[in-house]
Amino acid sequence: MHLEPMVFRFTASGPSAESAFAKHASKDRELPVDPFSRRADLTKVGRVTVVHDRSALGPVMAGYFNATVPSSVPYGAPLCEDDADWLADRLIEDDAPCVRSGGAGALLLEAAGPEPSWLFFGWSTPLG
Repeated sequence: MHLEPMVFRFTASGPSAESAFAKHASKDRELPVDPFSRRADLTKVGRVTVVHDRSALGPVMAGYFNATVPSSVPYGAPLCEDDADWLADRLIEDDAPCVRSGGAGALLLEAAGPEPSWLFFGWSTPLG
């Protein structure tokens, strides 16, 4: 599946998921390499896929997850961090298309404010 995989998960803000990811990846690359705490090479991520609803989990898991969220929360609406973390874990474990082969998934955490906040997750090769 992945050669020497390194999972990543972080939050960042920006006008779009792609710009927020690019800005964070650029700043991450400037940090010194720590030999005791490896991290993913975010420059190797080729695309960012926004997960708009829970259907990315497949019918069984999406049904389970949707049952735990109030019906007043529409698909694509911002998620709380706990729900976003849970969803990101399932998508990483299932090697979902949004994180497969050098991609990153993005979940909307907060739309209000000057820029939307996103939770990014996926697999990449280790930095350094």
